[in-house]
Amino acid sequence: MPTYSIKMRASKSGKHVSGAERILPQQDISRAVSALSERALHHGLGRADFINVKIEEIQPGELQYLEALPVSARPAATVEGSYAIMRQILGELGLAAQADKLVALLRSVHPMRGAVLYDLATDRCIEPDHQRGIRVTYMDAESASATGSCKNHFREAVVLATKVVHAPGVIAELCMSDDPEYVTGYISSLRHGYVRLTPLKEVGNPHGGRIFIFDSRLADAADAINYLEKQRVLVRGLPPERPLNADPQQIFAEELARLKEKSLYRSMRTIDSPQSKYVKMRGRSVLLLASNSYLDLADDERVKQAAAQAALAWGAGSGGSRLTTGNTALHEQLENKLAQFKSTEAALLFNTGYMANVGIISALCDSESVIFSDEYNHASIIDGCRLSKARVVVYKHNDMRDLEKKLQTTAYRKGLIVSDAVFSMDGDIVDLPRLTALGKQYHVLTMIDEAHATGVIGATGKGTVEYYDYACVPDIIMGTLSKALGAEGGFACASKTIIEYLKNKARSFIFATSQAPATLAAALKALEILEAEPRRAQRLQHNVEYFLRCLHDAGVKAESPTAIVPIVIGNEAAALKVADELLQQGCLIPAIRYPTVAKGTARLRVALMSSHTEAELKRTAQLIAAAMKKYAGKQN
Repeated sequence: MPTYSIKMRASKSGKHVSGAERILPQQDISRAVSALSERALHHGLGRADFINVKIEEIQPGELQYLEALPVSARPAATVEGSYAIMRQILGELGLAAQADKLVALLRSVHPMRGAVLYDLATDRCIEPDHQRGIRVTYMDAESASATGSCKNHFREAVVLATKVVHAPGVIAELCMSDDPEYVTGYISSLRHGYVRLTPLKEVGNPHGGRIFIFDSRLADAADAINYLEKQRVLVRGLPPERPLNADPQQIFAEELARLKEKSLYRSMRTIDSPQSKYVKMRGRSVLLLASNSYLDLADDERVKQAAAQAALAWGAGSGGSRLTTGNTALHEQLENKLAQFKSTEAALLFNTGYMANVGIISALCDSESVIFSDEYNHASIIDGCRLSKARVVVYKHNDMRDLEKKLQTTAYRKGLIVSDAVFSMDGDIVDLPRLTALGKQYHVLTMIDEAHATGVIGATGKGTVEYYDYACVPDIIMGTLSKALGAEGGFACASKTIIEYLKNKARSFIFATSQAPATLAAALKALEILEAEPRRAQRLQHNVEYFLRCLHDAGVKAESPTAIVPIVIGNEAAALKVADELLQQGCLIPAIRYPTVAKGTARLRVALMSSHTEAELKRTAQLIAAAMKKYAGKQN
């Protein structure tokens, strides 16, 4: 069976995001390409908008097999302590006189994409292109998985270090990762093996560099570069990153500690009252500007009474899946009501919005499909795409020109365009007229997620299709009952054919116990109220406009056409401090951080309700401005 080299390089707006390599047998190529593409599309530095994958056959006899370097760790209390250890090891290699210079060089070479080739004989850097550096390629671990998409710093580093120190004339390698999350670096040599050094920088520092210490008295530089860039290498006997008898819980404890260090740790707040515009927390009344109950229906007496009466009449639970014993008249009434509300032929209920997206997408698409997905789509859409095993083509956020370009240049037998209707972290609205037109032109299905659109946009709160005056209709409308409708569950609205197909193919529908009667009755009543009282949605839309004016008057930049108003702060720690200050002042607006949003774009996510008053919104805007000035160093 032939062996192939697979290289992935990815960038966003021309800036390098990710790179990886595999050397694998022919049967693993498709899985490896898919995994490497996933890695490029879900990276801490941003989702790539350009991915290049190069596949080359490796001829028999071209592969060199190397035994992995032995691994040891030399942790230190501080960054400077790690560099002291590095200098010590350099001294043991006979390089004490050059140690300070080499350490200083390592800390200054960023952002060169490759490595410095430092020649001991001439005391200078001799890489041919000082901007590009030396790129080590064509290498992998012998037992590497074809499907692993997550970056494994340890495995990849040991493979690279093993190849580097076997190059002609190379004495040692110094490395610091440019990943802001990864503070461990290393020094490697044939004498010392691979020595892990941590920390080599502070968490959040994007600096990184790599130095190959070379001696031109031992080998020709051209031979060393040729080996590093062209020799095909498989590394055998890669040691485990952790001892086999390591405490498995320690892995999770260390990860939690790392999240805390980076201001990315999450914890839950306890609310001691119904979800309404004011909630009780630890004995205090707090103004809630974070709830997705946009129309304040979760605490509406009529909705609560409908739920209570249904529980008394129908029982607490449904007792089974819809296809066995869990189908009731309430389920069918709600589905009929949703289809009428969304102007479609039929509807199907799911237990949650997350289960709806996962179920719909994985049922409609398979390995022969291509899914065209907006880069800002919700995690439930992304997970549905992954489960479908379809090829996923990500287009730039709400950029219909980029979507059309990718439709034109992608071959597919079956296709689906999927997008949020209202984007949950930015609050903007999908360009539905153009999206549906492209779907028809290129013969692919179209689907929108109306979780944050139902009850929020459109003249009477009916969502995106109404917002665009019924001029365009997607093939599938997904939505939730748990946000503006104040109940619980998800749904799909579409043609009878698609709904019947989902009943027979959507695993999150087929294998889940159906919704409890109380939640169905609550959603039915909420829909009735929304239709009878369109002023609720209109009041919400007024509140959006008024709140934005108040923010602008207070010097805070923010824009949104919907009830989701993002206020970007940037730094994660600063965002947490601003949110904590607001809570102290009686306003609950959480900080949203990576990985929910990209690194460096931490924000307050204000979610408005129709019941908020102008006085409450004006005071909130002023409090936000003051807190940002205090902790973010500026107003947005």
